[in-house]
Amino acid sequence: MIIPILFSCAGAALLILFCIKRVKGATPFVAMIKALVSFCFIATALSSIAFGACDAPRLRFTFFIVMGLVCGAYGDIALDLKYAHRKSEATYTNAGFISFLFGHVFYDVGLISEFYVKGNAKAIIIPAVISIVIAIGMYFSEKLMKLDYGQYRLIVSVYSAFLISLGAFSFSLAKLHGFRNIGLDIVFGGSIFFMISDFILSGTYFGTGKNRPVDIVTNHVTYYIAQFAIALSLCFCMN
Repeated sequence: MIIPILFSCAGAALLILFCIKRVKGATPFVAMIKALVSFCFIATALSSIAFGACDAPRLRFTFFIVMGLVCGAYGDIALDLKYAHRKSEATYTNAGFISFLFGHVFYDVGLISEFYVKGNAKAIIIPAVISIVIAIGMYFSEKLMKLDYGQYRLIVSVYSAFLISLGAFSFSLAKLHGFRNIGLDIVFGGSIFFMISDFILSGTYFGTGKNRPVDIVTNHVTYYIAQFAIALSLCFCMN
């Protein structure tokens, strides 16, 4: 397990450098540092598969998790490239949201395909309903939350459904297994940090006066804790 930890430590070091540079301004160089941090969580996942405790029956799960991480890395690059190409800001922002959305789809499919137990439909139906209801609520309550989604209102709401679904499904399935599968439990923990990160992000993107250095740093730190936790979960994806 030492190799995944080394990649995680490298990612943490690069993340510190990224945060230091990012609070001073968004530049193409800063975007490249961010891309390297994202590369590290993919490397963490792949090395977790190669050197962790993952067995053959979990290969399907690892595939979907890695694909989710790849989508996350692409989204990271897209969202930061908008600062280098202001005229294409809407294109990069939509690309980022769509990429993260697909990433959560991969995570959800991986969780359900490996950890769903037949005869327990409510473990899937209830989280799905909760996610949809919350997303609809977000669509109609931007003024209540003092946010202005503008042209991104629909994509933000749809993405929110899948963001919430990761936490809802991972919690439901972890509970179904009695919180005895360490890998699954770690994914649930990562999903919490994901939601915290995107809650902060909604303020920095669509709020007023919420793009302070502390907001930028906490947004990225919680996000990368989520992705690295999900990547490291592959070290423990045994039964």
